[in-house]
Amino acid sequence: MKTRDIKFNTDDLVGSVEAFAHHLADKQKLTLRTATMPLPPPVKSLTPSQVRSIRKNSTSASQFSPR
Repeated sequence: MKTRDIKFNTDDLVGSVEAFAHHLADKQKLTLRTATMPLPPPVKSLTPSQVRSIRKNSTSASQFSPR
């Protein structure tokens, strides 16, 4: 999984703490920041015959098969 560093911004921190303090004192409604993230690409579906082939060739799959 890719990770990236997040830069620390003191002005954002102080602003958030002050907004929270105003919210606790009923002076201001608390708003939350939102972020949009891209969705991962869709997963290619497997056909039933591909699933059977994977299960047949896998040694660990036999441990979890229903009895």
